[in-house]
Amino acid sequence: MKRNNLFGIVLILLISATSVLGQSTMSCKQIVDKMLYKIDQGKSFRYDLIQKERQSGKMTEASQSVKLNVSPYKLYINNRKPNEGAEVLWVAGKNNGKCLVNPNAFPYFNVNLDPMGSLLRRDQHHTVFESGFTFFAKIIRDAIVKAKTDFDKYFKYESDIEWNGRKCYKLVITYDEWRYVPYTVLNGEDLNAIGKKQMVSEYMILHANEAVDDYDDVKAGQEIQIPILYAKRTILYVDKQYFLPIRQEMYDDKGLFEIYEFHNLKVNPTILEEEFSEDYKDYNF
Repeated sequence: MKRNNLFGIVLILLISATSVLGQSTMSCKQIVDKMLYKIDQGKSFRYDLIQKERQSGKMTEASQSVKLNVSPYKLYINNRKPNEGAEVLWVAGKNNGKCLVNPNAFPYFNVNLDPMGSLLRRDQHHTVFESGFTFFAKIIRDAIVKAKTDFDKYFKYESDIEWNGRKCYKLVITYDEWRYVPYTVLNGEDLNAIGKKQMVSEYMILHANEAVDDYDDVKAGQEIQIPILYAKRTILYVDKQYFLPIRQEMYDDKGLFEIYEFHNLKVNPTILEEEFSEDYKDYNF
């Protein structure tokens, strides 16, 4: 009986020590694999996004509410402030592929904009097509491929933490070999195509090449500089309930590049078809 009691006390102490130290019972690889699986299972999302992006050497902050259907791709965005900021609606197969935009500013009427064009992309690291988690999953999968057999060298589980009232795993991905390398533009490519093919930031490419003024300002045979990986350092908070990266923090050689925080996240909620229509009662198109 005494031996059993002693064993129980030791077990409780071990569990308590693990809890205090914030150690996960899952390996980093298991957490990453489950995160990618859960991203793939996501069909629809609602969330409030706080984004912090480095623009012309300075960090800017914006916030927006998002409704997203993954496939077919449907997206509604507003900035959570009634009658201020733009509303954006994009639905696959609708509006000739254009985004419907209510700028809530001059020219004070709805406009249809190319989702890949410079007007809609101005001061944005990403296009409307990178909303949600799917694009981020592609970045992580590319980093895994480039890590080859050295996953544990680059991917580290740091601790269990609580962020914004959510219990999370904190993961850190560090790629000290990160650098810019020469790339020769192929026929028909622009920076958007190059960024997607190489799984790097086209915004980063644009600002690393002084001779390039816009995303389509390159031609076949031109040599430009591109990063070898999306980020030199990435810090992730993976929510323990959803196993989704609800906070993403990326760095390049200059320091902090971008932060994305997902608040009030709803996974696979019911989103009515009319909520992806310009006539929906809560919109101002």
